[in-house]
Amino acid sequence: MIPSMTNIILCPMKCCLNNMSVNYVPKFLVQNPMVNDYLVIILSDDDIMSFFHIPLKLQGVTSYFPVRAATLFEYESDHVPKFHLTAEAPDWDPRSFSYTLQEDSTLKFRGRIVSNNKKGTDHNAGERCSQLVMY
Repeated sequence: MIPSMTNIILCPMKCCLNNMSVNYVPKFLVQNPMVNDYLVIILSDDDIMSFFHIPLKLQGVTSYFPVRAATLFEYESDHVPKFHLTAEAPDWDPRSFSYTLQEDSTLKFRGRIVSNNKKGTDHNAGERCSQLVMY
């Protein structure tokens, strides 16, 4: 963490590439709000806990969740869960056209979905990230 930095910027797309689910729509905008609305869901392989929720908050139109630096004890402890929210690969380049090409390959004219999925495509990624954009 940078001491002078008061906010940590998190890219929801990188979370989804790391099998996280980002539900970005604030509860007050959902017709029937539920516990899984407006949060980040971390799927875990741990037998004790199958998922972990990080509730989002709203400041103006910006979605966020409060963070702090871990203490040395927390960082070194095996009893404190640790998660990597973003994927390490592919390298993040917001100017890259690779995401544009991938998205465009799923759509036909007028936004209709291409019906034949390519081999190796993660069919659940769209469900996990159907509400990807954060403000």
